[in-house]
Parts: sequence; structure tokens; C-alpha cells
Amino acid sequence: MNLFDLIFNNKKPPQNAKSVQKKKMTAEETVDGVRIIYKKHPFSKSIRILPKADGMVLVTLPKYGSFIQAKEFVQKNKGWIKEKNSLNTPKNKAVIEERRRLAHKILPKRLDELAKKYGFKYGRVFIKNQKTLWGSCSYRNNINLNLNLVALNDEFIDYVLLHELTHTVHKNHQKAFYDLLKKNMPNALDVQKRLKKIKISNTYK
Repeated sequence: MNLFDLIFNNKKPPQNAKSVQKKKMTAEETVDGVRIIYKKHPFSKSIRILPKADGMVLVTLPKYGSFIQAKEFVQKNKGWIKEKNSLNTPKNKAVIEERRRLAHKILPKRLDELAKKYGFKYGRVFIKNQKTLWGSCSYRNNINLNLNLVALNDEFIDYVLLHELTHTVHKNHQKAFYDLLKKNMPNALDVQKRLKKIKISNTYK
């Protein structure tokens, strides 16, 4: 196109490949009945899968990333997506809220009983819906407890509480930590081994 056409004939220059690509920032498909929305984001550095509460899954990818690669990534992670979506049903949400109520009622009280019995001191207690941890202890000796603990039997609950209380004295998992833990709970290693076989997501079933 020459300058004459551009000025006097009011012709617009053709869009190049980059401008066309720039407009296509989203894509969508359905995988095994799940709606997948792909969205390019200027600040994304990698492909991320974000399950939403309504059952839809948002997949973000870098601005100049490939939708084909993102779709391949989703295919490789179909099992994980299905598991995460299964936790977002109304039934499971009701289960979580009931467990939250019970956890606030039961866990802090039992933690205090064990702390007094074995001479531990701790800071604050937080009840959370954690996905991978049954409990944790901060360097300030604040203790986080997973609300899904109430779905387990008392032996597992006491193990997790004593485990975190022991971290108020020993911040690592070296010999001194386990010596103190086993002193207060002789069968701690056996309970730990059995607890590792329980996935938090499976407690909803």
C-alpha cells in the first residue's frame, strides 16, 4: 500500500500477524465435562491451573505463550484437576464448615491439655483448611492445625498435636526432636507411618 492510497482513499493498512495474535488473549474448551478457560497474562511466567469454586478451571499462561502447550499441560494434569474439582461440591463445602466448627471446639482444648501434661509452652493457635499439612509450628511457637484433623481418630490427633508441641523445643526433625516426641508418645513413629498413608483430600469421602 502506498502513501497516496493511505491518505486519499482512506484505506487502512492490513493487520500484521502480531496484531492479530495480540487480540487472541483467551481460549476455551471442555475437558471431560469440565469447562477450561485459557487466559494469557502479562505477568505470568509459567502455566498455572486454578480450579474455581463453580467447577470451572482457569489456566493462565505467559502473554506470548502457546495455547497448544497450555492444552497439553492440562491433559497431563487431568487427574489432579478432577480431584480438585471434586472438593468444590456443595456437599464437601458443608462438610468443611462442620469440621471447622468442631475443630475450633476440640483442637485448641486438646492442645492445651497435652501442653500442660508434658510441660510445653506455645503461642497462638490457628485453625486452617490446609491442603498438604496436618499441622505446623512457627519460629514464634504459633501452631497451625488442619481442621480436617477432626475426621481422624484420637490417636492421630494427639500425634499431630504432640508433634507440633515438640517443635516448640526443637525446630527440626533431628534425633533430639524424635527422642522427646517418643518420650511423650512411645508409638509415635508407628502412628506417623500410618498417618502418611492418609491423604487430606480423601478425608472428605
